[in-house]
Amino acid sequence: MHKINIYNTQAAVRLRINRARLQSILKHILKREGWLSGRYNFVFVDNKDIRRINRQYLGRNNNTDVIAFTLIDQPGMPTDGVRGEVVISVEEAARQSRKRHIPLNGEIALYCIHGLLHLIGYDDLTKSKRIKMEQKQSDYLALWKLK
Repeated sequence: MHKINIYNTQAAVRLRINRARLQSILKHILKREGWLSGRYNFVFVDNKDIRRINRQYLGRNNNTDVIAFTLIDQPGMPTDGVRGEVVISVEEAARQSRKRHIPLNGEIALYCIHGLLHLIGYDDLTKSKRIKMEQKQSDYLALWKLK
């Protein structure tokens, strides 16, 4: 059984998150990828919060769109059974959606899917892995009519 927790702490854009739909999409992806159970947190924040998180945990002093943390394999990390956490800047998503001329909800879905794929083992550090991950993202976005 999958548990998807969604926390919307952002205020700058004031985007309402359709929790039920997002949970359904993410649970579907987990099932298709062969993950039978797990708890995952998705946290929607403003740029100031993602900048602080980026600086604190990754040593980078800039805004970013999405950060994924795998928690279950971190010794001494109190996870309460949560396998991973995805932090998304809604401000950055809004900026990128305007720049790319796509709906904000589609950009948010992309970031959620991207973060979830990282949590379940995909990475984009090499060209071939990035192509594979981008294809997965594209397939899932198309499946849910989000692109």
